[in-house]
Amino acid sequence: MLFGTTKISSSEVAGILAKAESHFFDFKDKRSIPKVEKSASAFANADGGELYVGIGDAKEKDRLSHLFKNEEDANGCVTQIFSLFNAGPEFVTCHFYEMAGRGLAILFTIHKTPFVVRTSANRTFRRQNAQDRELTSAQELTRLELEKGVHSYEDAKVEATPDELKTAETMRLFLENVTPHSDLDDFLKRERLTVDGKLKACALVLYDDNPQSLMPQAAAKVYRYKTLNLEGEREDLEGQPETIEGPAYEVIKKTVARTKQIVESIPILSSSGLVSVKYPEDAIHEVICNAVLHRDYSLNDYVHVRVFDNRIEVESPGKLAGPVTVKNILKQRFARNKKIVRLISKFPSPPNKDVGEGLNTTFKSMQELNLGRPEIVETDSSVIVRLKHEPLASKEELIIDYLKQNGVISNTKARAVCNVQSDSVIRKIFRTMIAAGELEKVPETRGTGTKYRLPVSN
Repeated sequence: MLFGTTKISSSEVAGILAKAESHFFDFKDKRSIPKVEKSASAFANADGGELYVGIGDAKEKDRLSHLFKNEEDANGCVTQIFSLFNAGPEFVTCHFYEMAGRGLAILFTIHKTPFVVRTSANRTFRRQNAQDRELTSAQELTRLELEKGVHSYEDAKVEATPDELKTAETMRLFLENVTPHSDLDDFLKRERLTVDGKLKACALVLYDDNPQSLMPQAAAKVYRYKTLNLEGEREDLEGQPETIEGPAYEVIKKTVARTKQIVESIPILSSSGLVSVKYPEDAIHEVICNAVLHRDYSLNDYVHVRVFDNRIEVESPGKLAGPVTVKNILKQRFARNKKIVRLISKFPSPPNKDVGEGLNTTFKSMQELNLGRPEIVETDSSVIVRLKHEPLASKEELIIDYLKQNGVISNTKARAVCNVQSDSVIRKIFRTMIAAGELEKVPETRGTGTKYRLPVSN
């Protein structure tokens, strides 16, 4: 819990009242604590947010007419909201604001929780845009628990028996190398990898030679798009997407190898001519490894690896689990598939040997090669990591370096050198450089054939 009181001026009050309700922000009247509970539940079960209690909505004539008189008057509301977070009180904080002498408003700052937050009436809500949407069906509630990592599909029963692993080469090699040695039945029993005489999904994904026969989503797809565009279209696709199957260990290994092979075949234009794209190997490995190990296996979708002319995109099915958000992903630790993560680390040369360092390694490796920071985006049903091949040198520096090597440059060449899609961006850079005396137009060139050079001394 965090308490404190801050006196704010009329102008600061006006600033608060001017805020619009959104996916991350709401006002609630103190007269309806059940509605306050709804919003607290909704924010905690989505992406977190800020909730002012005691302030009416924008439709009311006097939005400050029902503020709390003092902290004692607000105690009941505070106690009620914190009671919803008994499983983790650190995920909600509270602060009082004295609204220009009119009374107190409470600001609850609610963080995304690794557990489901329900109201005192045992109802479950989730924030969607500026609405608190109730989840009522068993399917919706199960989906929320899977997304949060309360439960994982790795423990789901699949239609395969333990006997089917007796002929699996992956299982045999694992048992030969794991310490202490044990036979198949003892190992499955010790690790609790069966339920009602059937394998759990995690056992199938890890130890079956072809888990995709029952779980097609356990594969990865690799695409090569010959474009700089934000979205790859069918006409940009080089060849057919490749499907990589096998146990998780092999999917990671083969997907990394194939991605590297594709990337290294891409020529890019530098100041010294055409060179191969170079990404740090461990950055590619860590992003793909994370995508396979931490994905939501309940979703019927593959891990997608898309190689563009200027970046690699790795899309992993499922939202960020537990308390992990895009903002805290480098510091927060949470494994959706705890058994898969733990057991794959027992393989010889495990793909996740540096447990917990995955994306930190990626960021560090990209920085060491003077490339841009990886970009992490969370969609409604997946997490996308983009590794961009964009040198941190300024575009002006890249153009000058090219001119020192090649003498002249056109708009088309400059776009390729700078990894820029828009010719208008390059035209603006050219104008700025000409005005600064760093560039001049080559005489008697015009239109699409216009070329530029370093200034010639008189």
